[in-house]
Amino acid sequence: MFNFPFQQDTPQQASETFSETHHTTPAPLPWDTNASPYDDADKRLAAMEANEPKRRLIRDAKALCKLRKITQAQMAEEIGVPKRTAEEWMQFRRMPKAPGVTLIRRWVVQHGGELS
Repeated sequence: MFNFPFQQDTPQQASETFSETHHTTPAPLPWDTNASPYDDADKRLAAMEANEPKRRLIRDAKALCKLRKITQAQMAEEIGVPKRTAEEWMQFRRMPKAPGVTLIRRWVVQHGGELS
């Protein structure tokens, strides 16, 4: 079937070549590392702090909806996003990305001035 001869490895040769190419040291387990549980908490806190301006903007948008006596669906239509997306934002299940923040901010500025 094959035109070339195979080298026959002895079991000892095979294990030597395997140990030369593969490391047998296992990766450290999560509880064996020096990582502090506070590292994860710090990351979560930093993410919350980064989202705080968005949270304030959404709270303002919710208050404006209440003052104008409109539903989330009507607000979503005025902003130009799907109803479900606006619901997710208004209920803080998802944070809007930059384009969404811009749309909400423009809507708040535009309709907030009407109430004055």
